[in-house]
Amino acid sequence: MDQKQFWQIIESAWDEYPQAKALRTKALEENDVEDIITLGDEVADNIADALTEKLYELDRDDLASFIHHMEERLYHIDRRDIQARTEGNGEGFLYCRCFIVGMGEAYYDKADQDPEILYSDIEAEGIGFLAYGVYADKYDEDIERNSQHNITTKSNKAGWKK
Repeated sequence: MDQKQFWQIIESAWDEYPQAKALRTKALEENDVEDIITLGDEVADNIADALTEKLYELDRDDLASFIHHMEERLYHIDRRDIQARTEGNGEGFLYCRCFIVGMGEAYYDKADQDPEILYSDIEAEGIGFLAYGVYADKYDEDIERNSQHNITTKSNKAGWKK
């Protein structure tokens, strides 16, 4: 699995909820705080449920690859400039980053390039951990967490330099 396929899987979860997907499109254009807050709930609930179903369809190698891509995406945005906008600390900042990834590639790229679009404390904790649970359930063993990139806050040392 490559990064494009990773994002396609997340996008396929959004396809299950057309109204939420339309609201996300609007939010990408207008960046209205109320829409973003609503989408936080959508990502944490409906999108997470749909994504879980999609993850169960993956074979062992693709599921492991999905996990590695998720870790890399979360690690990449573990940065001071992003944290300054989300105001999350420790695990709270990790959960804010989970929301950013859960919103899909377009939002992720926009937030990565311009953290000023981000709002405080909008979280979707489960998105970052779904694949670990699916892997354990399907294969009756845990996959090593943080095996390629550590997702804990302030692991990306380059992202926290002053």
